Amino acid sequence: MRQFTLASCALYFLTGLTAISIGSVLPQLLAYYKVSYTIGGQLIFIGAMGFLAGVLVSSYLNNRFRPKPLLTVSSLIIAGAQLGILLLPPIPLFMAFYFINSMGQAAIGVVVATMIIEVFIGRQAVAMSYLEVSFGLGAFTMPIMASLFIALNIWRYLFVVTSVLALILAVVWTQISFSKKAAVPSERLDASGLAESGPLRMGRKWITLGLFALIVFLYGGLEGSLNNFLSSIFMNYLDVVAYDASISIGVFWAAMVVGRALTGVIIRRVAYNIYLLINICGALLSLILFITLKNAPMGYFFVTTLGLMMSGLYSITLVYANYSIPDSAHLVTPVIAGLSGLGSAVFPAFTGFSIDHAGMTATLWSIAGIAASYLIFLLVIGRTRGDGPRIFHRFPRRGQAKLAFSSRGSRFNKP
Repeated sequence: MRQFTLASCALYFLTGLTAISIGSVLPQLLAYYKVSYTIGGQLIFIGAMGFLAGVLVSSYLNNRFRPKPLLTVSSLIIAGAQLGILLLPPIPLFMAFYFINSMGQAAIGVVVATMIIEVFIGRQAVAMSYLEVSFGLGAFTMPIMASLFIALNIWRYLFVVTSVLALILAVVWTQISFSKKAAVPSERLDASGLAESGPLRMGRKWITLGLFALIVFLYGGLEGSLNNFLSSIFMNYLDVVAYDASISIGVFWAAMVVGRALTGVIIRRVAYNIYLLINICGALLSLILFITLKNAPMGYFFVTTLGLMMSGLYSITLVYANYSIPDSAHLVTPVIAGLSGLGSAVFPAFTGFSIDHAGMTATLWSIAGIAASYLIFLLVIGRTRGDGPRIFHRFPRRGQAKLAFSSRGSRFNKP
């Protein structure tokens, strides 16, 4: 299982690299093609649409084929798309390659997350935190590599690195074997993994799934708006110079990586719903203080706390949804991934429009409103599920951990 976990993390690291690769050299690309930032915005939107298409296609194929060939093919798709981007073809073809690249990213995200949910029964949140750390490290590493390649005036060869890594992982995944792991008494479970979640009636199941789809749609909008406009916010709202403003994105992602590493530890003591409640409240408070204090040094501090608070929201929302709707990973996981991608496409477009027409202050309050809406609907989910007030759970005694694992079958039991 160690090889399976490491190979899964390597794929998420790859998707982190490729997700940020275009944005890291976007000014150079626009200068090369002699186009405006409007075309750059269209490119980002096409990437989001490719991600959504990849979610739909991969969720369909994931119900009909085993995951290993899907992951191998997805890695090859990313390798081919990155090599196509390296050639810097005419802009329509460039956009097509980027669309295909995003489809490969989505397929890896859906298939790997589904495997993790089904394989690590009772420990999904801890396992997902490893994946999220790997993605964050990729997203954090890419701008650093891009800066070096740009300084050496070889920025286009950045795509060689990602394509070679994708080819290596395509080969690696032909050799990986895994199965559903039996419970080991010495291993600690997620706090919520200590209890079973019973089956839901069909009507309640769809209501619950719809509520989770809504909050992850809001989360995608929150993260997408910050990723795309954080530097502009620092420049226009806090009067920070361009170079220092760009540091805010690095600070945000560094905090995200640290927070995701801590999530695997925290979630062993704190139930899923309480973790999400505390973190979204912390994120909302950070946004409010950022807006009201309007101070550059404190702005970096609140961006740090914002990254820490938001770091585990996506992964724990995904795990919490699967925990709340058991035996439905092949339905729940692509819905969560797809709605998150849709939110990250729709809300940034609205944010950009709001900056132009309503001003930065109103836009920041609208971003805070996204976080507040997440909080409200999270409370609705808790009300719907009847979650109790208990926050902390004891670790299981030796010999008791097996009771926390489901006896439900899985297609991953097959040799």
